[in-house]
Amino acid sequence: MEHLWPISILAGGIVLFILFLTIRKPKEVIEDQNALNKARNAMDDDEIALEEYSNRELSPLEVGTRYERYIGHLYEIKGYKVNYHGATNALEDLGRDLIVKKGKDVLIVQTKCWARKKHIHEKHIFQLYGSMVHFSRTSETKGLESKAVIYTSYARYSGRAIEIAQDLGVELKTEKLDNSYPKVKCKISAKEEKTYHLPFDPGYDELSVDLSKGEFFAHSVLEAFDKGHRRPEKKDSAA
Repeated sequence: MEHLWPISILAGGIVLFILFLTIRKPKEVIEDQNALNKARNAMDDDEIALEEYSNRELSPLEVGTRYERYIGHLYEIKGYKVNYHGATNALEDLGRDLIVKKGKDVLIVQTKCWARKKHIHEKHIFQLYGSMVHFSRTSETKGLESKAVIYTSYARYSGRAIEIAQDLGVELKTEKLDNSYPKVKCKISAKEEKTYHLPFDPGYDELSVDLSKGEFFAHSVLEAFDKGHRRPEKKDSAA
């Protein structure tokens, strides 16, 4: 029976080694778990901040910016490339809230989230049309078909404004602000890094969403997180 002892010891050692491997977590696994926990904590904080942002009372300027973003979002989900010119240039936007491109078409869009009692008059049509003509003549991109489009939420167009718009080919649209629209921009970098960006982040309006790359708008931070998107590093927040 003595010859069986070495075998028993060897078998016992193998069992202990297997248990050791099962119980022990490699350093990389621990680090990945810590990173995931950190990302989840950030997600929870961001979800609360987004909800507060979406529901708080806005100043007239903030209402205007949100309306610009909403209209831009409507174009982006249709495959247009949107430059949020008004939000990124403030008082120097030359009356161009959005510059929207697709193929050879470019739309110079002005948005007015005005009260129902207000009217959009012919002067507003002339201003937008003039801005569109100036863009056409000074843009570095040649061969584009430019068109002026104006959006309002509740305000009405005066009869004279409608007449002038028809004469100049300016498109008049009415679109109410839907505050429940998805505000989280989910981006994918050239290095395949998946990040999400919130409407109060620096550089948010410099980002466009390209559906053809798998990018999308999310209603919540949790939705973005579940699809593999994480908070970007602060230095890359506007990338």
